[in-house]
Amino acid sequence: MVEVEVVEVPESSRYEAREGERLLGVLTYYRKPGMIVFDHTGVEPEARGRGIGAMLCAAALAGAAADDVRVVPACSFVRRWVQDHPEYLPLVERA
Repeated sequence: MVEVEVVEVPESSRYEAREGERLLGVLTYYRKPGMIVFDHTGVEPEARGRGIGAMLCAAALAGAAADDVRVVPACSFVRRWVQDHPEYLPLVERA
């Protein structure tokens, strides 16, 4: 069985969840000085219910923490996910 892998693809400004060669979902972003804006999360219909969105969020937020940048969760999925995982709240840019 092939495992799901989440990787950042900086040239496309997104994180991808893949199972082998199959794309299961993406979390897109754009960067501003000192911050990263997560603006869309999408999971293929046949992959929903497997925690793919959560895997994307976890990887993206870990990447932001490693890069020492603030996070703007413009995507509603990311916003909800951060609320459910308050350990990431210190990364969130306050308006």
